[in-house]
Amino acid sequence: MHPKHLQHSPDQLAALTAEHRHTLGQRAGTAAHSVTRLFGHRVAGVPGTLLGRTLHPDTRRRSQRRGEWHYWWQAHLLDNLVDAGFRQLTTPDGQGQAQASLRQARAVLRGIQLRNLGTYINNYYDDMAWLTLACERLNRLALAVEGSGDAFAQDAAGRLYQELTAACTPEVGGGAFWSKDRDFKNTPATAPIALAFARAHRYDEAVALLNWLHAHLFDAERGLYLDGVKVAGRGSRAEITSVEGGLYTYNQGPVLGAYLALLDAGAVKGLTVDPAEHIAEVLAGIDREFGRDFEAEDGTPLRLLRTQGGGDGGLFTGILVRYLAEVATHPALSQGVREQARQLVLATAEVFWAGRREFDPDLPMNELGINPNEIRGEAVALFSPDVTRHISEVLKPAQPVDLSTQLQAWMVLEAAARVF
Repeated sequence: MHPKHLQHSPDQLAALTAEHRHTLGQRAGTAAHSVTRLFGHRVAGVPGTLLGRTLHPDTRRRSQRRGEWHYWWQAHLLDNLVDAGFRQLTTPDGQGQAQASLRQARAVLRGIQLRNLGTYINNYYDDMAWLTLACERLNRLALAVEGSGDAFAQDAAGRLYQELTAACTPEVGGGAFWSKDRDFKNTPATAPIALAFARAHRYDEAVALLNWLHAHLFDAERGLYLDGVKVAGRGSRAEITSVEGGLYTYNQGPVLGAYLALLDAGAVKGLTVDPAEHIAEVLAGIDREFGRDFEAEDGTPLRLLRTQGGGDGGLFTGILVRYLAEVATHPALSQGVREQARQLVLATAEVFWAGRREFDPDLPMNELGINPNEIRGEAVALFSPDVTRHISEVLKPAQPVDLSTQLQAWMVLEAAARVF
């Protein structure tokens, strides 16, 4: 028996592909609407600002909420809105929707500055690297939508690049410090900084950071990057005292992104590895360490990526999938590598979608006879923190869910819409 897709004519296949691409775009749109609808709020009521609440629902005292600040979650909220804007530009009559996403992204950037006491600077270089990457993409979205870049994004990135430069020092041979305590150099800082430098055409610095990462934190046996090294001392007396050997999904993503950015620029001179071969090596490691076999409800076998919990870990796999989508669509890579990355992205997105809970946020739940499963207006969705389990198995209705986990699912759904 031939596979089902071989029974269709080329025109029918094209129509089916377009239909499914539209469906994936709708799913990403639902995730975007859900996160902004359930978590979005102004900063201190100031118009033109937008941030995501840490939890939904958040029943904590105001003093508890004020004391909690997840700068890097907001940077990814901004990046997701940019994803949405670029997706909308590919749809018929999507210009207005893209303009709305651009306005929201700008509001997040203003919100971060206001909530961060009037500055984009903080103590953690990895936080600032994520915001730098988001600002660069915000500027590109403004250029695509309006024909000119975004002055606020350019200003923020200019200030942040100064901080990222200060993170990169010659101690222990190079790399980037994680924080201003300057006692830990790690992949979570070094990889996104390398990507940020590559995007800013600072190719020699990006190459140096990637070479340092490969020399100090690449586990060749497993094909993956370890977390970091502890550093004692300053200047020529600095030395590595220990290696933190944790394996995390998100550490692999920006490494892939940085190599791809250098490939795009033709700026691979000086790298200690062949970038295309190394990406294939890391992808194999990702599949071995983080891949999981999963059977869909209809019995279809899938190979997806496991998630890494809530809190900060709630973003980890989403970040990896963002960059796997770039692998899946990059012409310099082999068809086998692209297809392996594509299937991981699509399967993970499919299972996230299947495990969601949808509801009507405007339904008057305090009224007698209300069916909580009824949808009267526009539904919102909550996604499971554990991709392999339906959200009803993980969280009871009205139990708080972390913003990070919802950003992650949104990120994955946007990635799926890009690769199909």
